[in-house]
Amino acid sequence: MTTVHTTNEVNLSAPTPNQDADLDLMALTMAALRFVNPWSVNTEQKQWTEVVPGSPEAKDRTITLAEVAHHDTPDDCWIVIYDRVYDISTFLDEHPGGGDIMLEYAGRDASTAFRSSGHSRMAVKALDRFLVGELPLQERLYRRPGGIKLSDIPE
Repeated sequence: MTTVHTTNEVNLSAPTPNQDADLDLMALTMAALRFVNPWSVNTEQKQWTEVVPGSPEAKDRTITLAEVAHHDTPDDCWIVIYDRVYDISTFLDEHPGGGDIMLEYAGRDASTAFRSSGHSRMAVKALDRFLVGELPLQERLYRRPGGIKLSDIPE
C-alpha cells in the first residue's frame, strides 16, 4: 500500500498595501538594476582591421561570401576567384574588357567567367595586388579537400 505525504499549506497571497511586507520585491529589483543594468549597450565595437589589397596580411584574412556580397558597387567592388577574395574597385577603369563586365560579378564568385575568358598567366599573377582575403574552408569550391580539381589554379 502506498501512502501520500502532503506538505503544510503555504499562503501565497500578496500583501495588501496596509500590511507590512518583509521584502518589497519591486524596490529590491530596482535597487539591483541601478548597480547592474542589463539594458546597457556595449559600446565596445569589434574593430575590423582594414587589409590593404595585396599585403601579406591579406592571405591570413578569412572573408565569408555574405561579407563579399556587401561589396557590390563600382566604388566598393569585391569578387571571388578560385576561393580568394579580391577588391577590384581601383581596377574597374583599367580592365581591358571594361569595368561593366566585372560589375556583373560584383559581390559574387567570378571564377567561371574568369576562367572562360582565357586570361593569361600574367593576368592571374596580377590578381595578387588586389587580394584582400580568402573564403572559409566550408565555403570553398576549389582549394579544399575533395574540391574541384583544376591544373592551373594559382597557389
